[in-house]
Amino acid sequence: MKAGASIYVIGLGNELAGDDGVGVAVLNRLQEQGSIPPGVKLIEAGITGLSLVELMLGAKQVILVDSFLDGGNSGMVRRFTEQELPPVGYSAGQSHGIGLREALAFARGVMPQHFPGEVVVVGIAIERPGRWVQGLSPPVKAAVEQAAETVRAEVLRCMKSL
Repeated sequence: MKAGASIYVIGLGNELAGDDGVGVAVLNRLQEQGSIPPGVKLIEAGITGLSLVELMLGAKQVILVDSFLDGGNSGMVRRFTEQELPPVGYSAGQSHGIGLREALAFARGVMPQHFPGEVVVVGIAIERPGRWVQGLSPPVKAAVEQAAETVRAEVLRCMKSL
């Protein structure tokens, strides 16, 4: 990795919302194992949209770890590029109004010189987030190790490209 290069791994989710906390669980697993190389910044975050964009500023590459809704494949681990993220768009029911894909596109357009060259998402499928529930469901808990391995492989791939 070149001097000054930086990779951020950001674990997203709310540990009090059941399976929604899987991004944080994967980050915790990576920290327990100590298998992430020096110079890679691990960040826990419970935020989305434009607030999340602020955490990414200054990084060369970002790996987000988060849950995604998939009613039938709970525990499936999938890698998404920015272009593969589903559009959320504006919704009358949302006070903030934009999803991850829109927030990333906005940031690239407004501050391209400060935004990471690449953002990928390691997603873990969940049926739905819980409410005031701690802990992960059995299929999601079983996917934490696979997701951690996917993140490790992604970090190594990013390091080679810097």
